[in-house]
Amino acid sequence: MCEWCYKHGAGKKWYLNSKNYLQETADAVGAEEYIFELWKQFEKVYLQKIYGISARGPGYKFDIPIVGKLMHRYINSWFGKEKPLKGRNPRRAEGHPGQVVTLDDAKKILELADPMIRVNCACRHMTRGIKDPCCIAFGALAESVPKLARYVPYRGVDPMHVDEAQDFVEQMQLGGRVNTVWMGPSPYIAALCSCELPECVATKIRTTYDLNALLKGEYVARVDFAKCDGCQSCASRCQFGALTFSDSMNRPFIDQWKCYGCGLCQVSCPQEAISMEDRNELDLLKEVW
Repeated sequence: MCEWCYKHGAGKKWYLNSKNYLQETADAVGAEEYIFELWKQFEKVYLQKIYGISARGPGYKFDIPIVGKLMHRYINSWFGKEKPLKGRNPRRAEGHPGQVVTLDDAKKILELADPMIRVNCACRHMTRGIKDPCCIAFGALAESVPKLARYVPYRGVDPMHVDEAQDFVEQMQLGGRVNTVWMGPSPYIAALCSCELPECVATKIRTTYDLNALLKGEYVARVDFAKCDGCQSCASRCQFGALTFSDSMNRPFIDQWKCYGCGLCQVSCPQEAISMEDRNELDLLKEVW
């Protein structure tokens, strides 16, 4: 179980604790002011330089002995910062971590969140100038986005009912998107996003620089070779380099150390040969986040 589940999960996954969606929790951490400032300054959060480094990527500086380790630790401290509850700096994304979730857990999240609206993805807007309404904002963020025109879809503010939102994230995943859930700031939960590499900034800096803006999911994928017929439907689905397909054996192989537990390979398999296993039940992986 990840540290956020211990702190904010009430005995279960942190993102399935209904308390983390309440207005009371939002008020306690100053979520409305924080999330508005974060999204208003989103580009600056990832493009700014602090002491000569940025979350976008420190480049060669991470390779410098001792100095690189200190820099890495320093930047990572931004995302998981817990205190002060109010006063965490949104321009450093302090207290704004996320985690990969499976489609099943994404649907459970949507049963807890209210109100919710569909909004343009901040990452895709920043990296490619695309207005793609592929993220779902909750509560305080849902209240803030209408004040920020670039995140409002072309057809206007788009409220969603639970069943509509669940169908939407399912279509996103079938189309190759990874579902991620976000605090803003912790432990308040502000959004569920459906993005992909290379546009997803948090995924990119995690996979490139191991900066913990985004944690691996609660599950890892496993192939049942008795069911697999080698159709290769899963072959190009993994965005994290965890799945390779062997032409000689006509089978996919999953490196569970690299697996982020998104479930893209699972939903693509027509034979239901790929399942998701609880990371916490695997001794070698239960602390690999």
